[in-house]
Amino acid sequence: MKKELLDNRTGYTSEVKTYFEVKKKNNFLEFYFEAFDSSLNSYSNKDNDALYNGDVVEVFLDLGFEDYFEFEVAPNGVTFVATIKNIKPTFISRDFFKSDVLIDGNNYYVKINLDLSKFDYKFIKFNAFRIETKGIRSEYILQALSPTLTNSFHVREKFVELS
Repeated sequence: MKKELLDNRTGYTSEVKTYFEVKKKNNFLEFYFEAFDSSLNSYSNKDNDALYNGDVVEVFLDLGFEDYFEFEVAPNGVTFVATIKNIKPTFISRDFFKSDVLIDGNNYYVKINLDLSKFDYKFIKFNAFRIETKGIRSEYILQALSPTLTNSFHVREKFVELS
């Protein structure tokens, strides 16, 4: 079922629309984003760069380990794949990660596919996010499936369990 991402700072409906859906099929997790009215401002053409300085969609994934995963996809298809410990990334192999991006006008659509067969996980918790810069860094729009009510997405207590 599609859900609308909310303003991360307030928890209210945001000025731009983003819809999100997650599906589990056997050992695969599929995340879908529909990001509307974007400036399509990709920060970099290099994987694992500071993509969060531009327009991007993100998934944080907790499988019950000490670290959690962070996946980012920019409108230009560039990605960020890391584990996070104490808000610091460690870049990891991408052998279980795949993403696709489609741009249509000022909208972009992202599919992230994760092969979980490579992990002996305890549970699945996650949160989904979007950063929209509108071309102005100081006026970032931050959105979340489960808003953290802060300027940060790194609030593990706000992750939701996959049902």
